[in-house]
Amino acid sequence: MGDKAGEGNAYLNIDKAYHSLDDFETAINYCERHLKIAKEVGEKAGEGSAYCNLGNAYDSLEDFKRAIEFHKRHVKIAKEMGDKAEESNSYCNLGIAYEGLEDFKQAIEYHQRHLEIAKGMGDKDGEGTAYCNLGNAFDSAEDFKRAIEYHECHLKLAQEIGDKAQEGVAYCNLGNAYNSLEDFNTAIKYHEWDLEICKQRGDKEGEAKSYCNLGNAYQSSENFHKAIAYHELDLKISKEIKDKDGQGMGYCNIGKSF
Repeated sequence: MGDKAGEGNAYLNIDKAYHSLDDFETAINYCERHLKIAKEVGEKAGEGSAYCNLGNAYDSLEDFKRAIEFHKRHVKIAKEMGDKAEESNSYCNLGIAYEGLEDFKQAIEYHQRHLEIAKGMGDKDGEGTAYCNLGNAFDSAEDFKRAIEYHECHLKLAQEIGDKAQEGVAYCNLGNAYNSLEDFNTAIKYHEWDLEICKQRGDKEGEAKSYCNLGNAYQSSENFHKAIAYHELDLKISKEIKDKDGQGMGYCNIGKSF
């Protein structure tokens, strides 16, 4: 039919499907076709979307330098179009890619830009994501006190908007940060709250992760019997949901505790 825009959209959808199957190299192939057509027909939004998707695919392949190239092209187009939402999204992606390179200073800078725009737009979900990412970046930089500040902001916002899933994520992150500070009692408290939310939501994968985190906290505090009990619960659920990675980690952790 000679419908270039429709052809481009089809490539975009096939790209997304392969990305969901974790077949990132095939996804990149279709994304490049989408990008080519977007350029041909002068569709700036489609071009920006293609750059974003290419960046995300290279992130998943852990080729962070290539990912950053595409995310920077995405942010350039977003600025040209005056699209604050896409600009905000690209800053988030750049922050994640720089974390992959262990350049935490740059990662924090981009996450702060993301946070600033999200606040200006009244985008509560984006604001929460930025707080979470900033907390994780400070965790990775081993500045655990700053990390806790941002995880607490994430928690407060999640509670304000009634987002139980994100509330659980914040509890999990706070527990891990306090564990790194060797404040094991506080870490255990947060992981128990995360576990409670996962059970309420029927989130079996999250429940297994909570048991793993509780086991790690008890193991760090040298309460090995409790650690083993929680790691066994993690292993049991990992078997139920057929999570091979989770099962391997469960066996590993139980072995360490013994």
